[in-house]
Amino acid sequence: MPDRPLPILIDTDIGDDIDDALALALALTSPEVDLRAVTTVYGDVATRTRLALKLLATYGRPDIPVGTGRGAPLMGTLPTHVPNQAVVLDDGEALPQPSGHPADELIRRTAHEAAGRLVVITIGAMTNMAIALLRDPRLARQARLVVMGGVVGRQQAEWNIRCDPEAARICFESGIPTTLVGLDVTMKCQMAEADVEALATHGSAATQLLDAMVAGWSGSADGQRKRKCPILHDPLAVAVAFRPELVTVEPRKVVVETRGEFTRAFTVATRSDTPNASVCLDVDSAAFLRLFMGRLLSR
Repeated sequence: MPDRPLPILIDTDIGDDIDDALALALALTSPEVDLRAVTTVYGDVATRTRLALKLLATYGRPDIPVGTGRGAPLMGTLPTHVPNQAVVLDDGEALPQPSGHPADELIRRTAHEAAGRLVVITIGAMTNMAIALLRDPRLARQARLVVMGGVVGRQQAEWNIRCDPEAARICFESGIPTTLVGLDVTMKCQMAEADVEALATHGSAATQLLDAMVAGWSGSADGQRKRKCPILHDPLAVAVAFRPELVTVEPRKVVVETRGEFTRAFTVATRSDTPNASVCLDVDSAAFLRLFMGRLLSR
């Protein structure tokens, strides 16, 4: 473990797929990192902010600021669906107040305070990060980026990139040092039924909240024990930030397609003399799952 924890900021669309909540939990239980801030993005960002605040408070970290970001992509309409994990929210529950700074400003402030060491981990649409870079291009020299998104081993428009391809393209063209953690590796990292059951029966306040969020994501009614087994896309991105040895990477030139009826949001990653990203091509999934479960069950 490094002498000083690595300062990170997580930009998330928490509330739809369960892996965002699990990624935050991994960060909060990992001594190698110092979670400096959380920002929310895409769609119902007010609900996403409340979910992030509830999770942080349950883990005893109400001091971590949560900045509400942009709900609509740079080009497109605002999604209107309600995040499925909103079932854990209680209108009468007192939660910490969100940051007075919008997401893009909180990203820039946090990078400045971290004096060049900040890692921004985007686990949703890249809208907030693109806005931050457009408003202050110096950010590309003040932080580095870990992106959960894309896929390079086949032609496919991965969800996070598809939500805002223009924003993703801006980020990859900005010059910020970037690691791409795509479906090529994340699809190899899935919780087993025994892992889901261990989380459900662990009994701490933190794991009880996570289990309730898994239930909301699974569509389980009250009292039902059936849970789906999450694929750990976003937690792997968090782990790669402080345990890069978990993955095999290769420098590539990543271009996000923003045109084309059939190719929009594809991530094209080619070998080049001018690479702009380290692209994850393989993962030690067994080692990652041991790390992940060990951390979640430690609290």
